[in-house]
Amino acid sequence: MSSSRPPTKDSQRARTALQALQTVLVPSCSLWPARYIKLVKHASNHRTGSRIIVPLSMLLQDVCDGIIELRDPLYDLEDLMDQGVRAYGCFVSLKVEWKWWVEWLDRMLRVNVSVGMKSHDGVDSSNFAVASAQHINGLIHPFAIAPPPFADYGTVINLNSCPLLHLATIQLPKGSRIILEFTSLSNHISFLSTTHVLCLIPFLAHRLPHRLSDVLATVNDTPHLKLSTITNTSAAYADTLAAISTKLTYDPVARQHCVDEVGIKEWRKRRLMLEFEAALVRKGWLERWDVALEVC
Repeated sequence: MSSSRPPTKDSQRARTALQALQTVLVPSCSLWPARYIKLVKHASNHRTGSRIIVPLSMLLQDVCDGIIELRDPLYDLEDLMDQGVRAYGCFVSLKVEWKWWVEWLDRMLRVNVSVGMKSHDGVDSSNFAVASAQHINGLIHPFAIAPPPFADYGTVINLNSCPLLHLATIQLPKGSRIILEFTSLSNHISFLSTTHVLCLIPFLAHRLPHRLSDVLATVNDTPHLKLSTITNTSAAYADTLAAISTKLTYDPVARQHCVDEVGIKEWRKRRLMLEFEAALVRKGWLERWDVALEVC
């Protein structure tokens, strides 16, 4: 009469590590992809404390491809990008590969070349995201519907969409009021640190974020613009990002509209980048600012 063998310590550690991974990630089908099982086995082989290290590129690609999902992305991403998520005596954390530093440097070179080629051209202010207040949320992210809190300001500029040198091209009547809205790196983020690279990921597909100090210096050097107020709106902005992600996920009309417009893979990517940016803002690594100006 045969009897089942008792589980070994190695198999117990592997099961525990897999349980820890499942508190953060869930496969879209019943079976885990082999590469995640490999990560679990590697973690369980360490006798003192298991740490499951998920490569950032793999996580982003697999979420966009619909292979896995984050169980609670709006909160777990905050921990994953820092010390990791602790569960069942294990840690689940991210590994930022060297390719992201290369990606950032390549992006910087392309931006500098692009700005250099355009710096001698005349640019109309309407070409770099100047809009009336009721349309600003559409510029921040698609499918944002909440009205902005600046009813008394006629013009809102989303600086995430344009270089700072374009501020000098604004041509509005004297006395006009303007709001500059933008996301910036926190001053305590070290240049080219892992945190710095993480902060740039939501922006690699478009313009990289400005520093608040650079924006203020540019305003100060623009004679026809006068600084009125500076407001940190990070908490409200993080809530807005989370609300848009939730709407894209659970509102069938918004979800179908996005899928019809850009396809299901891009729909997943937009949700993920909204959640990723919201986590960065909540951690204080990214900040959202509204700078009020007057044309003089």
